[in-house]
Amino acid sequence: MQLNTEISGTAAKPIHQAVSASDVYTLDSVFSWNFSFSQSEMLAFESLSQDHNPIHADSNFAKSKGFEGPVVYGVLLSTQISRLIGQELPDVNVMLVGYSIDFLKPAFIDQKLTFHAKLINCSDATGMLEFKCSIRDQESGKTLCKSLVRGVWRP
Repeated sequence: MQLNTEISGTAAKPIHQAVSASDVYTLDSVFSWNFSFSQSEMLAFESLSQDHNPIHADSNFAKSKGFEGPVVYGVLLSTQISRLIGQELPDVNVMLVGYSIDFLKPAFIDQKLTFHAKLINCSDATGMLEFKCSIRDQESGKTLCKSLVRGVWRP
């Protein structure tokens, strides 16, 4: 069993000794990864969500609205928040309890994106963790969306 995990240059503390959130999490810890969404992932999300708005599937319709092509579903972008809480943190004891998200610019199919999160609050009294997150276009560096994510650490 590995006790220390390297996360974007920030070492997590040994998990087996954790009695409070700050035993595992360090303020200003950064979590970051690259991703994109393919046409097949868009179709799968359309099927699951039953959102058939042509802005997400019809190039001509999207272009008629001023976009370069079909727009990635905003909620599909927010799946990266679930990845942060469920897969990228150094332990499995955090539950997502809420988030707010602002969509500033559209994302498009196969666009190279980067998710970035920074831990901005870690409360030992409540176990509350807060992350400031963003999704950026890799090529331009422009921010497409930003969010505040809250999770509760329950060992």
